[in-house]
Amino acid sequence: MDERSVPNHEEVIRIDTYIAATDDPIEDNDHYKGLRIHSVKGLHEFVAGKILETFPPGSTVLDLGSGTGAMSLRLSDIGFRVTAADIVPENFKLHGKIPFRNVNLNDTFSHSFDSRFKGIVAIEIIEHLENPRRFLRECYKLLSPGGVFVMSTPNIDNPISKASFVRDGTFQWYLDFDYEHQGHIMPISQWLLRKCITESGFDLLWMGSFGDPFANMEGWWKIRFFALLLRFVSKTDRSLNGEIMVVVLRKPAGAK
Repeated sequence: MDERSVPNHEEVIRIDTYIAATDDPIEDNDHYKGLRIHSVKGLHEFVAGKILETFPPGSTVLDLGSGTGAMSLRLSDIGFRVTAADIVPENFKLHGKIPFRNVNLNDTFSHSFDSRFKGIVAIEIIEHLENPRRFLRECYKLLSPGGVFVMSTPNIDNPISKASFVRDGTFQWYLDFDYEHQGHIMPISQWLLRKCITESGFDLLWMGSFGDPFANMEGWWKIRFFALLLRFVSKTDRSLNGEIMVVVLRKPAGAK
């Protein structure tokens, strides 16, 4: 086990499986130009589309938790000036092509960068961190006034996740297996996410969801039936019932 994944009295970072997965065979649907994607199929394309809607190519973008560099390369290919950052530099495959910083996102990391960015992207990262508010505050510091932050995390408010919690007290993507092997240590509800956004100083431009939470539940007919019932009676907007939460935030133009 990598020493950085060993729990201690200061912090919990579980990345040993994440490091090992880099050497696993890559299937057709989990890579971009040969670079492994650590997220559900189609999420990177969806987020890239949101970025293009929000600010123009040529803007500076920081890709936090960049992994192999799949999202960094995708953004570079569509014209953004990208800087990547991750705690595992050996996983990043684009050294010498895209600027890279080795940072621990559990720490105060904003001082690791010499300039601010027009945009920040953090895809499937915040659920791996101990303190979502500190992470958002650090991202806020790194944005230029009026800058935009696009972030995603597993949506524990989707109907399958709610049904799973009622049945056995665990959310979708937050089983013991996900804790140990995916490093998912921090489930974040839509309610909590909104609180963290406001308390960090951001304006919420857009909140939505991506993916079908029912897609990997074949054969689980009792959970599927209960989830459909919960979706029917729930007050949650249908646009927020997807597998993954996605938010677009803005640092106010008059902020420092």
